[in-house]
Amino acid sequence: MALAVGVIVVAAGESPGKSWRGLIPLKSTRADVQRLLGKPIAGGGTIDLYEIEEGHVNVIYVGERCEQGLPADWGNWNVEPGTLVNISITLHVPQPVRRFKIRNLKRYKWYTDNSGATYYHDKRRGIEYQVQAGTVTAITYGPALTDQRLLCKRGVPRIKY
Repeated sequence: MALAVGVIVVAAGESPGKSWRGLIPLKSTRADVQRLLGKPIAGGGTIDLYEIEEGHVNVIYVGERCEQGLPADWGNWNVEPGTLVNISITLHVPQPVRRFKIRNLKRYKWYTDNSGATYYHDKRRGIEYQVQAGTVTAITYGPALTDQRLLCKRGVPRIKY
């Protein structure tokens, strides 16, 4: 388990990239994900679910080029259908924030939801940490600031979910 968590820690600390195990949002495809993770335990549409040693993995793909009206980073991307949009790992064992070597978490854009979880989002790198009681419970890798050039329409309101 320590090795598996170490893989996430190393991946989370990468700079400036935001890839996870070599998978890059808005560049990698479903075929790339399946080569790495195998067959999903559920999915087949725009969301595939995996179970790995570290936790639950949700992988979201583009359904249609420039699709509008979807939450957060799901839609409005001018890339081929089946392209990876984001990867979210919900950890089986929450890890202390300090293990991720995050510099100055307070500089990240953040919000707290009704469950008490706080989400820290680094738009530049396209990574978001879900933190509860001083521990990281989930990590999401998504489009980075440099990916904005792939948006179909700029200034479209983002739907928070």
